[in-house]
Amino acid sequence: MSAYGQKKTKFNGFNRVYIHKSLFGSKGKIMKRQLVLVILVFIAVAVIGENVHAQQEVERQPENQSTGFYVGGHLGAIIEDLEVNSGSLATDKNTGFVIGGVLGYDFGNFRVDGELIFRLNTIDSLDGVSLTGGEFEDKDSSTYVSSYMVNGYFDFPTEGPLKPYIGGGIGFATVSIDWVTPAFFFSSVPVADDNDSGLAYQFSAGIGYEIDFDREINPITIVVTLGYRYFAIEELQMMFASSSPINPGSPFTIEYQSHEFLIGARVLFH
Repeated sequence: MSAYGQKKTKFNGFNRVYIHKSLFGSKGKIMKRQLVLVILVFIAVAVIGENVHAQQEVERQPENQSTGFYVGGHLGAIIEDLEVNSGSLATDKNTGFVIGGVLGYDFGNFRVDGELIFRLNTIDSLDGVSLTGGEFEDKDSSTYVSSYMVNGYFDFPTEGPLKPYIGGGIGFATVSIDWVTPAFFFSSVPVADDNDSGLAYQFSAGIGYEIDFDREINPITIVVTLGYRYFAIEELQMMFASSSPINPGSPFTIEYQSHEFLIGARVLFH
């Protein structure tokens, strides 16, 4: 069967059963509860932020408010939590890295932004099968994640330049896997080479340090941040390669979560 035929079978068979289960089964109920939780967090952040911002409008002079558009970026280390077939296939994973950028607007203590971010992790084994590639090949088994998120943050007002924050986001993410296993003559064969996309959400907390300048000369504020983020994607569907020593040609599911430790900076234009 061709690779195209394999994909078509995956969509017409496995996907149809999965979609039915995700909408009406226990997984679907869990996803709905997670989505409701994300929405409630957003509402709470928005209400708190708007109330604090309204209070600042009364108590502060307009020129003292840090409001305006901003751009920024962040990078850091991530610890991946990847479950294959609901954890029935054990994985041995390494830490990875994350890098991304944001464009948003700061209303005072409440801000919103759009974010594009990329993640990369390697995986050493799956269900006891080595995924480290051939002896003479510079190839690791990797999991790539790209996400497109809309985030809301609340920056706690303080007297000094240190500003703790909390936030949450919701969006869309794509997971691509490229897993191989050693073969004869120091080469490797594919275990899985597939991708899928779905709903993603995240929660974050950290602290920022504001660096202000004379706004008449240089009307910007630079904020350096240090934070933690929990990121997760709904259950996705993949297909093992026909050459895989693990369930060749069979569909499987993955659940991707990550714990991320980030350092970043953003430039606010007043």
